[in-house]
Amino acid sequence: MQTGESPVRDILRLIVWYPLRWFLLAVSPKIALATLRFMGDLHYGAAKGKRRMLTENLQRMGISETHHAENIRLYFRNHYQDQLFPLVFPKFNKENIVDYVSFQGLSHLDKALEKKKGVVLVHGHFGPVHLPLVSLALMGYPMKQIGNPSDKGLSWIGRHVAFRLRMQYEERIPADIIQAGSFLRPIFQALRSNQIIMTTGDGSGTEETFGKQACFQFLGQQAVLPLGPAILSQKTGASLLPLFILPGDQTLFTVIIEPEITSDLPGEQGVHDCTRQFLVRLQEYIRTSPGYMHFLDRFVLGQFIAAEQGEERE
Repeated sequence: MQTGESPVRDILRLIVWYPLRWFLLAVSPKIALATLRFMGDLHYGAAKGKRRMLTENLQRMGISETHHAENIRLYFRNHYQDQLFPLVFPKFNKENIVDYVSFQGLSHLDKALEKKKGVVLVHGHFGPVHLPLVSLALMGYPMKQIGNPSDKGLSWIGRHVAFRLRMQYEERIPADIIQAGSFLRPIFQALRSNQIIMTTGDGSGTEETFGKQACFQFLGQQAVLPLGPAILSQKTGASLLPLFILPGDQTLFTVIIEPEITSDLPGEQGVHDCTRQFLVRLQEYIRTSPGYMHFLDRFVLGQFIAAEQGEERE
């Protein structure tokens, strides 16, 4: 969600990262996640202008008007679940994670690991993005994440309070975070060791771009998106598996790992083909649950996947 810097936002940051943080760390994951959803509901009720703008964006996407209210409420709830998830996951462990997250398609991941060439799990900015990383790591899978945490454009309090504390908690994630744009050696070493690399397939979420990009038709618009996940798979022989998060039925969240993406086309054509296949699947999930899409408030003609200014992480 795109938000601007202001004294009011800094006051809210201090509330979130001090008394609210202590509360979230003290209660069960169930109560903590319910609190985050309640914060989304409060924001939903207060943000009349943003609700109107989101309604217009859903119309551009062709989403039925009868589902606008529920998707917009979900959008606000997802924002807080995603942004403040680092204050919840320390309560998760191997035993209780199954009470909150269910998986579909783990067999695709296990089958890919049997090849002993590593796995590239490609996902979008869709749902609480750290959730599958933490969950799979707790379940014993060898996980690493390519990320781009940045405090660029934040206020003093944004940098020295919110961002600083967020990084402290993200460091507790039971998986390594590899900085996007850094040396690729740790990534290649991880794949040679048959580990799993998670990375986004719809951009960094900031003004920065990393690696090769190409223009694709995405949700009815032209968008410049990264080729990196497909290139990484092609260069290393690692399996390229798409991952998506949806609201759950039996649990709060459902993580879906789909079959491997492959292409019979050679070289760069194959890279573009694999990237396009992922984007087609991502579009399908976005149309199913558009409230989980992080960029919904910036879905305007010619500006989709614009810089996510004002966010405190990627």
